[in-house]
Amino acid sequence: NTVLILGGTSGIGRGLARAIHSQGKTVIVTGRRLGRLSALATELPGLKTSAFDFSNITELPSNINGLFHSYPDIDTVIVSAGIQTFLLFNDSPIPNYDIVSQEVATNLTAPIVLCQILVPVLLKKPKPCSIILISSGLAFVPVPFFPVYGPTKAALHAFAIALRSQTAGTNINVTEVFPPYVETELLEEHKARVIEMSGGPDKAPKPMPLDEFTEQ
Repeated sequence: NTVLILGGTSGIGRGLARAIHSQGKTVIVTGRRLGRLSALATELPGLKTSAFDFSNITELPSNINGLFHSYPDIDTVIVSAGIQTFLLFNDSPIPNYDIVSQEVATNLTAPIVLCQILVPVLLKKPKPCSIILISSGLAFVPVPFFPVYGPTKAALHAFAIALRSQTAGTNINVTEVFPPYVETELLEEHKARVIEMSGGPDKAPKPMPLDEFTEQ
């Protein structure tokens, strides 16, 4: 009944925040952009927010423990933070290694560290709890123009299997969600190039509207 969404200021995370809030549940949303958090809190009365960078591994333990101190009834954690970079290794005259490391940190390292923090906390709760990892079909069917995103999601899938085995028989349920091709800001950033790489509008995949996905 109390849901923490990491990465809830845009895309699927924001859509889930709206949908879950509409069910009357307590929702806490985190994100880096304070302005977006404030706008979402204005839109959804009663929504709780916390501004921090999910990929900052050093500060993640104190940020998460602080949230559980402020909201001790948290029983569900949704990890929706993610970065998707259109990157062609043969078309990058000046390599930007920070782009790659940031994408790996956000999509893979931070979720693993987060779960390392969460499991001991959730195991102490006298009720069922859930960790929900938002993944991607690109974990199984990678595409050439997202060469880092797909592998991070594939690795996250392998981690989820391991974590689910470790928490079997406990009060923690580990769930992966594999969204289809959804109309989000991640898509909008690269839509024109994806259409070009796919061979034109007629051959490019058609995204599912975000509202339709969150309703399902």
